[in-house]
Amino acid sequence: MAEPKLLSIEEVAKHNTAKDLWIVVDGQVWDMTEFAPEHPGGIGSILKYAGHDASQSYHEVHSPSLLPRTLTTSKLMGTLDTSTISDSWSKPLPQQNPKVQLQNERPPLSTIISTHDFEAVAEKTLTPKAWAFYSSAATDLVTHRANRSFFDRIWFRPR
Repeated sequence: MAEPKLLSIEEVAKHNTAKDLWIVVDGQVWDMTEFAPEHPGGIGSILKYAGHDASQSYHEVHSPSLLPRTLTTSKLMGTLDTSTISDSWSKPLPQQNPKVQLQNERPPLSTIISTHDFEAVAEKTLTPKAWAFYSSAATDLVTHRANRSFFDRIWFRPR
């Protein structure tokens, strides 16, 4: 097996658009260009880290083995050359401030009569990261569709 290609931070940083999107996770450089539009959490959560290290954000939501299991080895571009890491590369990317949601902006609980209503409120009140996690599903969406089918049968009170 060939030695993984060493890639500098300058090389990785060039791939920072939706049409050419690389991220670094645990020192491995992955080409996410084709996968990002299909990502259950949305392309934005990957595009935010395009050309950068996404390890911390990735591990907050995914298991370590997900990338190697999901993507083919052809998407593994190489290994980050740690000798090229600078202070600016090591700084975390600016985080989006969570949206402040006031209690009176939520609808009264008495108006929520189905799981779809709960989902609509959750989408508006959760942080974008939490919403991406809770609303996503496996790549094939089989479990997501099955759960939706079962939950569609639940009504909290008749109309």
